[in-house]
Amino acid sequence: MQSDPNSALYYRTKGWDFIERGQELFNDPQKPNDKKKGYLIFKKGLECMLNYAKREPNHDIVDKIRNKMNEWLKQAKEMELVVYPPGSEKENIDHHDPFPINSHDLPGPQPSNDKRNDRSISPRPRPRPKSPITSPSVHKKKLVEGDNEKMVNNLNNAIITEKPNISWDDIAGLEQAKRSLQEAVIYPIRYPNLFEGMRTPWKGILLYGPPGTGKTFLAKACASEADSTFFSVSAADLMSKFVGESEKLIKTMFKMARESKPAIIFIDEIDSLLSARSDNENEATKRVKTQFLVEMQGVGNDDAGILVLGATNIPWVLDPAVRRRFEKRIYIPLPDIYARHALFVNQLSKTPNALHPEDLDYLCTHTEGYSGADINILIRDACYGPLRKVQVATHFMPVEALPDGRPIYQPCDPSEPGAQPMNMLDIPGDQLRLKLVSMEDFGEALKKTKPSVSQKDLKQQEEFTQQYGIEG
Repeated sequence: MQSDPNSALYYRTKGWDFIERGQELFNDPQKPNDKKKGYLIFKKGLECMLNYAKREPNHDIVDKIRNKMNEWLKQAKEMELVVYPPGSEKENIDHHDPFPINSHDLPGPQPSNDKRNDRSISPRPRPRPKSPITSPSVHKKKLVEGDNEKMVNNLNNAIITEKPNISWDDIAGLEQAKRSLQEAVIYPIRYPNLFEGMRTPWKGILLYGPPGTGKTFLAKACASEADSTFFSVSAADLMSKFVGESEKLIKTMFKMARESKPAIIFIDEIDSLLSARSDNENEATKRVKTQFLVEMQGVGNDDAGILVLGATNIPWVLDPAVRRRFEKRIYIPLPDIYARHALFVNQLSKTPNALHPEDLDYLCTHTEGYSGADINILIRDACYGPLRKVQVATHFMPVEALPDGRPIYQPCDPSEPGAQPMNMLDIPGDQLRLKLVSMEDFGEALKKTKPSVSQKDLKQQEEFTQQYGIEG
């Protein structure tokens, strides 16, 4: 499927293609005579990227492209000095087309079909040559470009444009993990002059630990706090039933990240994508893992300004090469007693309750082994306690009045003064009030809510941390 020749996506796809082709041709040591051809292709790419910047509605992306254009223009000047040394006559590019690009490959209006007399630099003659080397490559290139357009559209959905309303202060404990993420995400952008020499930002961070301990929550805080393009993907976004398409998706994703860097690529449940390779594994799956490893830290790939952030519950199944590329491997453990206290305080602040400080101490002591998600479920279950009492109540009493004089009812014991026999359905919604969440509600919730992490799982996590990771 071809995109609209006047769309921003069309110019971006063409621009990146021309820029990369021009750079490769100009820098090819085996083709020193093709430097001029590479330079002109590179310039065509710059024209396409300028057209893309004019059509892109996202101002943040436009600013990043303009910053990148400064680097490209400087590179074009250096190329020009090589192709046209001082004192040499510069050719008129409008009348000489030394690189064989068909007219349908070029965006925007095309030059007229003028006659070219110089046979040595004339474009590819028509009809196209039947050479088995050149002709199939043209058709293959068209397929790749068409697929890339669809892939870019799909991967654009993985970019988080609205930042989650989560800050570092919303995360209880995990100080080491927060410091490491700030070193990799926040400080290099805010204080770039501090990161020089061997003090380069981390390029890969793996968050691992039992389920429900806050790994994804940390990633959301990164997306909220960092001034970066944030890609949130899973194996479902990158895997395809068509052979070869998964590798293209991974390559396209990293290309988009390099285009809009600084960028963060967050891959949740990364073990489903990059588990250890084996002899019995499908060949297509091996190629996917190899492509990811090459893109993450391969020869010729510019990974500056890109952070790959992975999360997993079973880090020991990851391929050793993947583990090596995650420079920081941070264990996100179950919350300790102080983190559990902070969790109870933060979450109960949103719900009226009748708990005392000693009640919170009791809850923190009796939730040893609970994950953050388990505590969240416990609090929610306890908050349902007043609602359950209303459902079975047989008597209500007025406690105050609305501005129009109608009474507000609350469930009560039949022996209390002013108790009236009625049920929940007899009272309009705006005249019904629940009682505050009490310690009695939490006592009932504790009987029903159990920890979800087993001691066997914890032992595996701790053994992996002793061998490969650090405490979060």
